[in-house]
Amino acid sequence: MSHVVRRFKELNLKLLSKKEIVGAHAGKIYKVEALCESENARLRYIYKEFAHGRNKEVEIHMDLADRVKPFSRVVNVWDGPPQAMLMWDLGSPVKEGFYALSAEEKKVMIGDVLTRLALLHNMSPSQDKLPVHRISSEWRDWCLDQLRRLSSRKSWALPGWEKTIREAYEQLNIPYYQTKCPAVITHGDPHLENVFYKDDEIWFIDWEWAAMGSPLRDVTILMQDLYDNDLVSFVPAFYRECLRERGIDLTDDDFWSDWNYLYIDHLTMMLAWEVEKYFQGYASDERIQKIIDWKIGEVERVKENIAVRES
Repeated sequence: MSHVVRRFKELNLKLLSKKEIVGAHAGKIYKVEALCESENARLRYIYKEFAHGRNKEVEIHMDLADRVKPFSRVVNVWDGPPQAMLMWDLGSPVKEGFYALSAEEKKVMIGDVLTRLALLHNMSPSQDKLPVHRISSEWRDWCLDQLRRLSSRKSWALPGWEKTIREAYEQLNIPYYQTKCPAVITHGDPHLENVFYKDDEIWFIDWEWAAMGSPLRDVTILMQDLYDNDLVSFVPAFYRECLRERGIDLTDDDFWSDWNYLYIDHLTMMLAWEVEKYFQGYASDERIQKIIDWKIGEVERVKENIAVRES
């Protein structure tokens, strides 16, 4: 009897099928179907076994189950080898159909995600269980490496991309920025591939990077899937209103300072990741050029905004 079959049996489930989901995942992920014999019902789950060194999510779900459970559909976590997690199959991520939505439908969807994030950010803090998020030079270094790698292979890669990232971090001293907003529980990676809409509610997966930090940490990561000026302007206004409805009124200085610095850091992070996915064959030349141009343009725009606010 395999360990997977045994684990399902412990949950009073009979494993019927298991199919691996191929992709850029931190571990092996399977779609599974199981039979709940007591109810004579076929149920669909996602079973994830974690890669070595990428098992932080196990600890998060075990230590913070009471806080994570309202936002996640995890059924069980196994700490023994191999470490794994079972969650309900939530279908397709929000990102899959997002770009086909109308402008107004996109705002409604993003508004629903922001409302859920604000609810998470309003939960009791957990300093004893979570690390503290701090900006560093990590994403800058990775992004510059990725852009140099791209330049060495593709003639269309522009040297100005590297220059923009390097100058932004140097001129703004980004690796040493200290966030100003009160620290809250943050998911740490709520881009639209980790967000699902199921049973009239928003759910989040992949809590590996959960930490105490500025609430703008999550919001500026969510922004990484938005390539529209109107949506980019919509997000901060809507999110601030979500916080005010929960009695949290951040000052303009704290809000916009964290917003700008975290946004640049996460634009840089996701730019590096998008280049990595391109090298893995998940994006065309045309698509990756558009992504890079947008994110570099946003870095330049926000850097100018910071200069104006601090002048």
